Amino acid sequence: MRFGTFELDARAGELRRKGVKVKLQEQPFQVLAMLLERPGELVTREELQKRLWAEDTFVDFDHSLNAAVKRLRDALGDSADNPRFVETLARRGYRFVAPVNGHAGDGNDAAGQAVDSATVPEKRRRWWLIGPIAALAAACISVGVHIGKRAPGGVLPREVRLTANSADAPIYYASLSPDGGYVAYTDPRGLFVREIATEESHPLTLPAGLRVQTLSWYPDGSHLLAQAMTDSEDDWSLWSIPVLGGAPRKLVDDAVGARVSPDGKQISFARGDQKNFNRSEIWVMGPDGAQAHVAINVPGFVVGPPAWSPDSTKLAYLKDVYWPGYEQEDVQIETFDLKTGKSEVVLSDYKLRYGLAWTRDGRIFFSEAEAPPNQGESNVWFVRVDKNGQREGDPQRLTSGPDWKPVINASEDGKRVLFIRTNIVPTIYVADLSAKTREIVKLERLTLDERSNRPYEWSVDGKSVFYLSFREEGSRIYRQEIGAATPEQIPGVRSSPNILRLNPEGTEILYSAERPDSAEAQNGAAKQSTTSAAQNGPKAEDSAAPFDARRVGLMRIPTGGGTAKVLLEASGVNNFQCARAPAKECIFSQFTKDGLLFIEFDAKSGEKKRQVLRVDEPEWQYYNWSLSPDGRMLALAKEHRAAETEIRLVPTRGGAERILHVKDWQGVTTLDWAADGKTFWASAMLRREARALINIDLQGHARVVLQETKPYMGWAIPSRDGKKLALWESAGGSNAWTLQEF
Repeated sequence: MRFGTFELDARAGELRRKGVKVKLQEQPFQVLAMLLERPGELVTREELQKRLWAEDTFVDFDHSLNAAVKRLRDALGDSADNPRFVETLARRGYRFVAPVNGHAGDGNDAAGQAVDSATVPEKRRRWWLIGPIAALAAACISVGVHIGKRAPGGVLPREVRLTANSADAPIYYASLSPDGGYVAYTDPRGLFVREIATEESHPLTLPAGLRVQTLSWYPDGSHLLAQAMTDSEDDWSLWSIPVLGGAPRKLVDDAVGARVSPDGKQISFARGDQKNFNRSEIWVMGPDGAQAHVAINVPGFVVGPPAWSPDSTKLAYLKDVYWPGYEQEDVQIETFDLKTGKSEVVLSDYKLRYGLAWTRDGRIFFSEAEAPPNQGESNVWFVRVDKNGQREGDPQRLTSGPDWKPVINASEDGKRVLFIRTNIVPTIYVADLSAKTREIVKLERLTLDERSNRPYEWSVDGKSVFYLSFREEGSRIYRQEIGAATPEQIPGVRSSPNILRLNPEGTEILYSAERPDSAEAQNGAAKQSTTSAAQNGPKAEDSAAPFDARRVGLMRIPTGGGTAKVLLEASGVNNFQCARAPAKECIFSQFTKDGLLFIEFDAKSGEKKRQVLRVDEPEWQYYNWSLSPDGRMLALAKEHRAAETEIRLVPTRGGAERILHVKDWQGVTTLDWAADGKTFWASAMLRREARALINIDLQGHARVVLQETKPYMGWAIPSRDGKKLALWESAGGSNAWTLQEF
């Protein structure tokens, strides 16, 4: 079947464009095939549901179908607003509106007939909101911003790779010179400048202990503005680094996200209460660091460096209004006039991501994540703005396909746009542990695919790992035996799990999922015990401040699969763990408006028993925690840049807490008790240099177990007998690319 420049081969299950195979997942392919069977006719959502999902399949149908159609349009370079191929008929279904040549039957008949374009009904253009998308789009409607997205002319520009680093040396950050002839980048080896025409790279000499995170070029191309940190500092500072030789010079302390204005007379950077999410400050200073002052008080969290307007009078920044556990987040691109103090909302979309670039032809380039379940991918777009920073026209897509693509910057003339293309994902490894030394005896990779996989539990016999794998249709729970080539999916799991644990006996999987089946959730809540406050203290809900947090359900299902049931439902749940039998404690943590609650619950009845702890100290949002195997102790730690890490040990049954001081190690991002409850497994950084898996005893002494050059190392889960360890490390690569000829 042929339409436009595309050809669909139903027998081979392939979609080709000008003879080149187009990547298209199974569900979008089936949608396209069904539409081509009846071109020009309405194919209802109910018909698509029957084709794509069996009657006994539990799925958020509206959301999944919308995602499948969006993926199809992305592959075709089509637009819902101005469709060339797939038209949406509000709340009814879809219709294929382009001429089709060929036969859309069972694929065995080569003969076919053409559908005359005159028979295709007139295209309709409507705006609407369907199901859960309504809440996410509310912010756009409230500010009068409507995002109609399309590719310019239906043809995407050419993507050219600038660097060819291996997976062992991923590109951390890159910046394109104003003339588009050079790219400066950082990787695990240091800071480099590469001439694009000759493909030659040269290292830049930095002072010992200075590590660069982000980069920006001065307009004359002779210096780089770098956000960096030394071994003796706890905060980021800004440095001017000569490209042609010479000593780097510090400009200002306590600054992030810096950019030099096109006229070279100003530097913008962020400073202030960044960690509280609700307030950020954008500062402006001279090129030598003098006359620094607050230019913009932003009600929200500024994501990434602001971008200067071509005339150096305005800034564009990405603002995220968010609170941990909140139902929605409002992400916007805003422009701000430094002379008038007037701001303009350019775009509003919760999928907007890191990186902005503003070129002299009036385009702002940005990155946007794909809709779930493909939120691990993002693509490059642009929108035009006038001289006042107000939007002109609809955003236009420039890239398509997999990988994460944050925009970094563009050449001054806008003819080259640089972005990072990364496919780094978590991969699971398993290891044998020495009982005496807690050293890794043997380390081997468990998951052999390129999907995002994260381990959470071991089977009781220590032979298998339970993990979450993020697939095209959302996350799924898998069980894989050590040495097995492929995993086994747990049947009967409903919704898209966020976290999984085992109950104390190890006989059931407990997992969290947003928006579980509402009827069963209500039934589960109704069955919960109403133990009196006189016996167990105040109810958990009574302690929480009014807070429009997302509803999360804890589900239960046998470890071998079966029927998933709602155990309990609560708002703002972000983590939960259970002790191991004979202990029975299970605890979940819950975001409120101004603190983090720890609630004990029953793994069989779902009864919320009592409030164990409330944390409302500064930066409470960043706590990571773990429940000891005997259920008697909570360990809490948050990522610090200070000289040492602190771990809080809080008894769950009453008693005085104490603090463990772990010297030299910062950035503890994960914390899990060892099987015997005598040590912790943690992912941390030694003096901000290399991330490692460490083992910490109850006196605060840390020992390196595994150190890697890979950029990310996650948590480690011990088997119940303590003889094995399951951990995740990053796998994949990251390189700098440009868009050209668009």
